[in-house]
Amino acid sequence: MRVLQSTTAIGWSGGTEQCFLLAKYMNLSGVRTDILTFPGTELERRAKREGIGIVHFPNSRRFSVKEARRLAGIIENYDIVNTHISKAHWFVWLSSFFTRKRPRIVFTRRVPFRISRVSALTKYRFHTDHVIAVSREIGEALSKSGIKNVSFIPSGVELERFKPGTETKVRKELGIERDAVIIANVGNFSKVKGHHILLPAFRELLRRRGGKFYLILAGRDTEGEEARRMVKELGIEGRVKLLGFRRDIPKVLEASDLFLFTSINEGIAGSLLQAMAMEKLVVSTNVGGIKDYLKDGFNGIVIKPQVDSVVRGLERALSLGEEERRTLSRNARKTAEGFSIERTVEKTLNLYASLLKESPK
Repeated sequence: MRVLQSTTAIGWSGGTEQCFLLAKYMNLSGVRTDILTFPGTELERRAKREGIGIVHFPNSRRFSVKEARRLAGIIENYDIVNTHISKAHWFVWLSSFFTRKRPRIVFTRRVPFRISRVSALTKYRFHTDHVIAVSREIGEALSKSGIKNVSFIPSGVELERFKPGTETKVRKELGIERDAVIIANVGNFSKVKGHHILLPAFRELLRRRGGKFYLILAGRDTEGEEARRMVKELGIEGRVKLLGFRRDIPKVLEASDLFLFTSINEGIAGSLLQAMAMEKLVVSTNVGGIKDYLKDGFNGIVIKPQVDSVVRGLERALSLGEEERRTLSRNARKTAEGFSIERTVEKTLNLYASLLKESPK
């Protein structure tokens, strides 16, 4: 079996990371897996470091019949092509009509947004052999849109990379005192991730509690102009560390005391699962695929995507006794263990194998 994982994403995101991890661990399991991407991306850099084969989209983020034919010449060399973002799926889907030997095409859907009628009648109906939903909510939405051949396979976490006790110098790097409380958030800066809720909530926490509290934001654009403007307008510049994109997220998480996640819409929230894998006490909204695993008072604290609810959740977390806090953190790790990347790869490869035994759609 030869597999091609594909994404047109330029920046790093949860979906891009899963594309990379699937290729990495499928190769480790003995299944030849390459990555289809644009040149010069973070994905390409990481893949090359791991020795993963790379092929490039034969276009400059646009598409034409000529480019579709060129891409067809690439994908027909594989048995399975798994796309991880809508644009990549459109490119691969259109190219499949020009292949001499069409591979099985799998689309992993990672967002809970509404599916357009055009998509439902075209790329989901013809030449797409299967759709993977990373959360039950996404799977239900696909089914309601009349899309068949859907499986639920959640994204996976590298448990060996995200584990408690990771050595870190991040606190010292940021000049944060040893006795200060660090609240971390990992996610690309955007409205859907709820940063417009998170930052005012943190300001209110400072007003109520005083003391040494710091908020660290890691992810694409968290050091950008909009993030800096919001922090300045709220008057919390000295208490918020804007880290931008980081490659050492386990160390960032290890340096923190709490993990705060205020997303208003989610597929599965990989960064939340990573924090749980590191036995962090998590305070999070319970939206989208998060509902599949986050249980209030068992493995974390559930909040609503509202400023007052976030503040109450943080105060509740800060008031926990040591034993209760330790129990929640241990349960968080146990929960994350059910989402190992090895398990995700095993389920995905089983799906691929079953598709290769079927007649093409």
